Amino acid sequence: MRSLATLALLGVAAVACAADPTPYTFTDGGASTPAVKGTARKVDFEELSLGKGTPAPFAHVLGDWTIEQENGHRVLAQIGELEDPDFPRLLLRDTAFTNVHVKVRCSMRGGSTDRACGIIWRAKDSDNYYVARANALEDNVNVYRVVANDRQQLGGAGMSVTSNDWHTLEAFMEGAHIRVVWDGHEVVSVDEGTFPAGGKVGVWTKADSVTAFDDLEATEL
Repeated sequence: MRSLATLALLGVAAVACAADPTPYTFTDGGASTPAVKGTARKVDFEELSLGKGTPAPFAHVLGDWTIEQENGHRVLAQIGELEDPDFPRLLLRDTAFTNVHVKVRCSMRGGSTDRACGIIWRAKDSDNYYVARANALEDNVNVYRVVANDRQQLGGAGMSVTSNDWHTLEAFMEGAHIRVVWDGHEVVSVDEGTFPAGGKVGVWTKADSVTAFDDLEATEL
């Protein structure tokens, strides 16, 4: 086998192999009932048992999830350090939202490749959905559509995104119009019509992000 030095002399570039995606569970989250206008679905995790495993209200897609105790109340955390092409995520079962306001509190605790928190909405299944995410390593908040597990950016804004603090990430979608709000300030506004029908909401991270979530809430507008 030729050495890297020999390859270099021959003009052959040595390219590091990218990690393959971690196998994940494809799911549509199960049967769901369309949300009624004006009603909210809230998950604050207080009634869930402490410890590792997918919490009962959610369908597992990817990640190492746990319910932890913090400052006297319970939070959901993704603690697995996955690879660069991975998107740990859970879908909230039972309810489909169309015109939706979805929000969550999140705290990004670790990650050297990514340090992200995200929310999913109008998820047809685990491979087709919208996601808004904040990243503390990149100092930005972006919104994407994910089609057949291919993430495509629709818009974004650069800003300070701090680690180890609790923040609030929100997304509004009415018809084809999306607005993303970060800590009370609207940061992205874009029109996009790939997924017009109702779908699941959920939580999302990327790669080796270690992220905690609390107070997930979705309301049909």
